[in-house]
Amino acid sequence: MTESFDIKESVSKVVIDVSRAHFWDVTAIAAIDKVIIKFRREGTEVELIGLNEASQTMIDNFGVHDKPDAEQNLGAH
Repeated sequence: MTESFDIKESVSKVVIDVSRAHFWDVTAIAAIDKVIIKFRREGTEVELIGLNEASQTMIDNFGVHDKPDAEQNLGAH
């Protein structure tokens, strides 16, 4: 998944729509964290939309992209 995004492309905002996806485990959460954090390092605003309830719970419990010190915690997965 992470290789599907062109992180270096100069854009001001990216919307990642996962309404047709389901996050099954922490590997998926780590992948979305990695993508979001890489975009943010390049100065791109990122919005994640369309999470189903179970995926949102996984993000809340295991995701780091929306937590303080996200870049330092990326390796915590």
